[in-house]
Amino acid sequence: MPAHHGLEFRPAVDGDWREIFASTARAFGITAPLDEHQQANERARIADEDTMIARDPALPGAPLVGMAMYYRLQMSVPGGSIGFPGLTWVSVSPTHRRRGILRELLTRLRAKWADEGHAVAALWASEGTIYERFGFGPAVFAESVRIDGPQTLRVPAPAQSPVRFVDAAELAVLAPPLYERWGRVHPGVMARDALWWQAELDDRPSSRLPTLSERHTIVHPDGYATYRLDSADGGELPVARIEEVVAVTPEAHTELWRVLAALDLVASTTGTLDVGDPLPFKLTDLRGVSVTRRRDTLWVAVLDVPAALAARTDAADLDAVLVVDDPSGGEGGRFRLHIVDGTADVARDETAAGTNGEISCDIAALGSLYLGGVDARDLAAAGRVRASSPELLRAFALSWQAQNHPATGTDF
Repeated sequence: MPAHHGLEFRPAVDGDWREIFASTARAFGITAPLDEHQQANERARIADEDTMIARDPALPGAPLVGMAMYYRLQMSVPGGSIGFPGLTWVSVSPTHRRRGILRELLTRLRAKWADEGHAVAALWASEGTIYERFGFGPAVFAESVRIDGPQTLRVPAPAQSPVRFVDAAELAVLAPPLYERWGRVHPGVMARDALWWQAELDDRPSSRLPTLSERHTIVHPDGYATYRLDSADGGELPVARIEEVVAVTPEAHTELWRVLAALDLVASTTGTLDVGDPLPFKLTDLRGVSVTRRRDTLWVAVLDVPAALAARTDAADLDAVLVVDDPSGGEGGRFRLHIVDGTADVARDETAAGTNGEISCDIAALGSLYLGGVDARDLAAAGRVRASSPELLRAFALSWQAQNHPATGTDF
């Protein structure tokens, strides 16, 4: 008999959402619950049929004790883009832990994804030990950084800077096409439709903490950046908190950071750099950027090995047998992997012999490799990838590489 015996699992209906929002605030420590405007935006982005909730009929009122849902999203991958379910709002009530609720919720959602033919899924994980057992692997990483004092860039400033400040109305016009161009440059960037931009650009006083200023925005013909001033520390000067830097070209990256790294009358400047961002090497003082934390951002699960590998462009030719261990589901097995001129031909073949060599890994490792931000040789050193020869491991590692490092894009 399952540990969750007696619980009710089903998609959400209109009457569930008040409790869903309340449970979300409790589960994720949200001190300022979503207002009606924000709730309406979320409801418009998540369909009831794309949710799964658990209720306990044995308790008064049959309270909500677990939930999981997903957005229908599009993400850039090396050489193209792919549609995927973005798993989100996953939680189990602390009153009902260790009863198999999380596994049942995700099992039901994964069955739905399989029926819909999705090749990959993705999420941002609130904890680092939960999702690998469901096939997700960390694929994109970022660093929280602090810049103390004005910093100088190595490249001399242009005679006339193309960077300027704009107001919210102009940002709403300029940002979407720049962000779309940026997504074509970096894997891992999630596309934003009108509803997502509505949420991203929302800058009503009620939607931000009281210590934060309004959003300040600078733009370049090939990029933009936003930041706020934060007085929470109570010091004489505020802290500048950079929210987003979108730079399509290296020149835009340089000129935007020339401004951001030298803001006047701030105690410090904090922000996030994708792992692989060249900013420290652009400064005259390499130590001008201090890393305060390194964290995973986007996690990827491969749901269909042939379809997922065919959706991306590969950087090196390869001919081998790929053996995938999938303890989380039924996608494991043996695959003939043939890559020529960037295109992967992958076919399941349980009798395939590794004439040209054999590579094996677990399904979560495959997710980590998918966007090109993790080197297969690092996973091999950790015992997560195995190859029949060092040469084959090198070729396998090179095949996953992307032209540019993955970017964290949009949190969901």
